[in-house]
Amino acid sequence: MAEQQKPEIKIKFIKKKGGHAAAHGGAWKVAYADLVTAMMAFFLLMWLLNSADKNTKAGIAGMFQDANFFNSERGKEILANHGKGILPGGRGMAPGPDGDGGTDTASESPGAAAEERKAMEATAEAIEKAFQQDELLQAFQDQISMDFTDEGLRIQIQDKAAQVLFDSGSATLKSYTLSILKEIAKELGKLPNRVVIGGHTDAAQYANKAYTNWELSAERANAARRVMESAAGGLRPGQVRRVTGYADTISLEGKDAKDPQNRRISIVVVSAATEAAESKHQKAQPREKDKKDESGAGHDPKPEPAKP
Repeated sequence: MAEQQKPEIKIKFIKKKGGHAAAHGGAWKVAYADLVTAMMAFFLLMWLLNSADKNTKAGIAGMFQDANFFNSERGKEILANHGKGILPGGRGMAPGPDGDGGTDTASESPGAAAEERKAMEATAEAIEKAFQQDELLQAFQDQISMDFTDEGLRIQIQDKAAQVLFDSGSATLKSYTLSILKEIAKELGKLPNRVVIGGHTDAAQYANKAYTNWELSAERANAARRVMESAAGGLRPGQVRRVTGYADTISLEGKDAKDPQNRRISIVVVSAATEAAESKHQKAQPREKDKKDESGAGHDPKPEPAKP
């Protein structure tokens, strides 16, 4: 019987061609994403530069020209006076004890402390000059005192028998008090430092025990804060570190507790070193009991089970 003939197997090769089919790959998506990211970064950079003032732009230009620009006299001046950052409320290049906007190493440097003191003194001089040149504010020059304490620059606005800052027994500001606070806020807003606002009263007590000098001093300090933050070019959001009512606990040196000048608003521009120290002291420390609990000390050992 003749062998059955096997069918012939033919192999057909199909060659895929490029062109339209190749365009359906994913490589172009990666390139497009890179382009969009680059364009977004470019427009963000343009927006930030448009928001920056001339001093910030000078600092950026100097940094590109010389890596040690901020170690020069011009660089130190820009850093001290205009190092708040481009965006409102930003700390930028200024030292921050909480790690935002710079490091706290600058606060420990004697050179940085000297520059900071110089900037605060310049601010005090600018406030004095503003009160000398403004006809309305000239009448209140003797009610404003400025000095330096361990915390920083302290500005005090005091009552006078003929010119009080608030309506009697309330936290309603006089119209001229608004002008005083706004003028001070314009200068303090240029500094990178945060401020502490305090309210003080004299020793005269309320007949109504439900409302005391504690409530009055706190409300007056808070009223001053609102004015200084709402002023055009005034204090930045977040620049106020603390608002405190002191009642009649801190009288002016050499003044009787009932002297009208004890009724005042105090504004302290806190130095970077003081703020760093306060932040460090406010960090929680374990109690002695907790330490003993962690180490196992102070507890009686567990009794061993009785042997049978």
